[in-house]
Amino acid sequence: MPEEQFIYLGPVMSVDDLNVTFTDSGKVKVKMSTAKQLKMQNEDEIYPKAVYVNFINDDAVEYSSLRGDSGKYIKKENHYLIQGNVFFYNREQQQSLSTNELIWDPNKKIVYTNKKVQVNSPSDQIVGNGMEATEDFSEYKFIGGISGFFQVDSLITQPDTAQSRVLGKD
Repeated sequence: MPEEQFIYLGPVMSVDDLNVTFTDSGKVKVKMSTAKQLKMQNEDEIYPKAVYVNFINDDAVEYSSLRGDSGKYIKKENHYLIQGNVFFYNREQQQSLSTNELIWDPNKKIVYTNKKVQVNSPSDQIVGNGMEATEDFSEYKFIGGISGFFQVDSLITQPDTAQSRVLGKD
């Protein structure tokens, strides 16, 4: 009887309490943490617990944060997929983003999704289908249709009569 062969497809490594720092020119730019990482044979990484990503400015101040219930690093595409109750907050601009799935591409320095997304700011609430933003969520654009509440600056509708003169009288 021939011997059966089994191919193990599970994780090759498990790490608890993972903290990763991304630097640029010697300065810390991003910190990522999660309670558990599973490293797969194809070098993908699975984060079955909550994932936290914090963006740091040149003054070493955390100004934007991203969290999700779980996530993955997909090696062949070199991006992170954050899933489940994803919440992204930019403290400097006081705006937040909520969605079920967000992809972070650290090489292109962008985040994007094709899922339903809601963006809130002190004056606006916008719901859309799909969006792309800078990785720190300081700038964003919607890819699909949008709806929501927008604040519009009012226009001056009364003419300024202080500089007016009556025609025919000099």
